[in-house]
Amino acid sequence: MTEHAQWLQLQIDKLAEQQGKFTDRAFWLALAELVREQERRSDQLCGEVDGRTWRPDRW
Repeated sequence: MTEHAQWLQLQIDKLAEQQGKFTDRAFWLALAELVREQERRSDQLCGEVDGRTWRPDRW
């Protein structure tokens, strides 16, 4: 996980803990899940680019 993603995740977690209403907390937790998913997809895409540069048959 990148430094920016870690910082964002920490901020979201803090905000989620401060929420009193279930719906507000659910929003922040869903946002945290979205950030994790975006980070996972970004890692996959970087790996795909690396893989394609080393395999000329997939160019």
